[in-house]
Amino acid sequence: MVLQPKRLAWAALALAPLLFIGAVFLQRSRAASHAALPVLLQIEPFSLVDQHGQAVALSDLRGQVWVADFIFTGCTSACPMLTSRMRSLQDSLARREGELRRKLPIRLVSFSVDPEVDTPERLREYAARFGADGQRWLFLTGSLAEINRAVTGSMKIPFEKGGADTSAFDVMHGEHFVVVDGQGRIRGYFDADSEGMARIENAVQALAAAERGAT
Repeated sequence: MVLQPKRLAWAALALAPLLFIGAVFLQRSRAASHAALPVLLQIEPFSLVDQHGQAVALSDLRGQVWVADFIFTGCTSACPMLTSRMRSLQDSLARREGELRRKLPIRLVSFSVDPEVDTPERLREYAARFGADGQRWLFLTGSLAEINRAVTGSMKIPFEKGGADTSAFDVMHGEHFVVVDGQGRIRGYFDADSEGMARIENAVQALAAAERGAT
């Protein structure tokens, strides 16, 4: 099979961050394979807008552990699966809070990788379709440049779109979940399979306990 130039460019774009992430993981796991989650990267400040039209900056998430994924509302393949997995995580955290009888400092954050199409109103409709708890789960959009800076520049999750009028099939994006601590540091990249989701839940609860102990 011969890859088209666009697909070759996407493959190169997707591979570079994954090689970087893998190298960091290997280095840290050799140093402390059984220790706490390693600090991988510091996220740079960003300024976006949520599904309610409210400004959201990285600083607004300080002191809270959060899980990020990367979706767009016109997607009919991977995104519904990612969002369903995030909904399951939301429900699991709610059950855990019921057991503990207290709130956990854990948020869920979905970044739109088609921000020129995904307005706050459109994201709000999408969030409602999946039963998102607006107090816990943010859906973020903004300028393409700011989304690109936050998602690809800071979190090393690649995405590519053809332009403002692109179809859903022209938006390609990474499908990992990212766990971030209360200081805005990336602590892990996780697959969206059942094993990955179990690891995410363990990771965020451990980080939340550490955050609570630090206050």
